Amino acid sequence: MSVEIVEVSGCRRNLVVEVPADVVEAEVERLARQYAARARIPGFRPGKVPLGIVLSRFGTELRNDATQDLIHRYWKSAIEEHELHPLTEPAVEQLESAAGTPMKFTVSFEILPRIDAQDYRGVTATLAPAPVEEADVDRALDELRERHAEYVPVEDREIRDGDHATLTVDGEFEGGEKPVHEEGVVCIVGNPRTNQAFSENLIGAKVGEERTFEVSYPSDYHRKRYAGKKVRYRARVDELKEKVLPQLSDDFAKDIGEAESLADLRVAVRKQLEQQAEEAADRKAKETVIDTIVRRHSFDLPESLVEEELHHHASRIAEGLARQGIDVNQVALDWKKMFEAERPAAEAAVRRTLVLDAIARQEHIDVTEADLEQELGQIAEGARKSPAAIRAQLEKNKRFQGFKDHLQRKKALDFVLSNATISRG
Repeated sequence: MSVEIVEVSGCRRNLVVEVPADVVEAEVERLARQYAARARIPGFRPGKVPLGIVLSRFGTELRNDATQDLIHRYWKSAIEEHELHPLTEPAVEQLESAAGTPMKFTVSFEILPRIDAQDYRGVTATLAPAPVEEADVDRALDELRERHAEYVPVEDREIRDGDHATLTVDGEFEGGEKPVHEEGVVCIVGNPRTNQAFSENLIGAKVGEERTFEVSYPSDYHRKRYAGKKVRYRARVDELKEKVLPQLSDDFAKDIGEAESLADLRVAVRKQLEQQAEEAADRKAKETVIDTIVRRHSFDLPESLVEEELHHHASRIAEGLARQGIDVNQVALDWKKMFEAERPAAEAAVRRTLVLDAIARQEHIDVTEADLEQELGQIAEGARKSPAAIRAQLEKNKRFQGFKDHLQRKKALDFVLSNATISRG
């Protein structure tokens, strides 16, 4: 057998393998003998079928099976001999296999790029918290009022923007699709998340009044049944509530349990905003440190790792929708467009991961059993489970090694940050 390693890029390799003809024919004959021992062919007793008959009748299938077995055997042997570690199952290309001739094939796969981590000590960054202005405090107080707003029923006026209208809705699809009938539908009139045409047609209506109108939905509407369709609605207003914001006062400060007076509440809100600004500045400074280090390294990215990161992102989106009670299969998401938009972030995440892995190797940063117990303990506390249960779940889902890798990168990042110089601006 001959093997040629072709370096296609920094993280892609091709193995060009040639298997001698006599080895191929021996493998075909071996499989033929196995088949002859159990084949049932009319005119021959079980196990007594001549080898020539088997080869004549099943030669093509036997050669195909022999080819697949030899490919798997020899590329495995080749990558072990040359200490290569494919990130994914190699793809077979340019297969040449004919009776009496050597079998030639090429397997293509990605490996991790070689990274010699450098210039990761003594990185400088500036911690500069954004100043908190009086306008920021005012906005935060307005948000507090919004969170503590009450919705009071009204019956003696017309609907206007901001109202919560409870409706009974009947809808007929253009084209004769099965109509819909929904009761207790709550519509926040004028809200950006409410269909604009729906809001506009409810403005001015009163409790008990019925409105008839049409809505044309865009092709990317999140409810697939409605996407790209026109629906004629009959909506009856069953209940109307208006949002009432509490007044900023000493009583408001006491009612929400934040302070004894409005003046004290402003002070507390300012302190909270300053703490948030400090934490945000700290995160930004630390991100600057690691981003500076990553930019100092140039290497090819394995496409398989980028794709994996993109699919993790898609899974997080699906889980977020599920927590909101939204069926991801009913949402018209353009996954291709989303992947394209998220690709730069995914590539940056993979680069950061690979650089931290390289630093961990060079600094001999290992994950000890004590590290694992501490991290599992923190997770268990939040999940209200035992550390042993968390560990068993990770192992069952084959995620324990990934958990260890994440912890190792976390330690590598802590090492980098401990050796950085972060000054206040």
